[in-house]
Amino acid sequence: MIEAKGEKKVTDLVLKNTQNDTISLLAVDGVFAPIGLVPNTKYLRGVSPLDERGYIITTELMETTVPGILLAGDIHHNSVKQAIVAAGDGAVAALSAERFVGSL
Repeated sequence: MIEAKGEKKVTDLVLKNTQNDTISLLAVDGVFAPIGLVPNTKYLRGVSPLDERGYIITTELMETTVPGILLAGDIHHNSVKQAIVAAGDGAVAALSAERFVGSL
């Protein structure tokens, strides 16, 4: 995409074909603009293992290697970066937290 056009909302996208460099205009009703894929996990460096890209490694129950530290959402390893999945991860993490607290 070269440019988004519109007055009060995005109505058109100016696109460049990377195969032949042609420019085209695509009418749209809006766009979804991702804001980045760099996880904000610096605060856990040295606390919990991170993968090579900085995502936190968890089990399928959203547990880290540190007992009592659970997480959900886009900062965990292999997340598909979708809000609906993050909500499901949150439910799993909540159940894991309940189980952890009950075991104390």
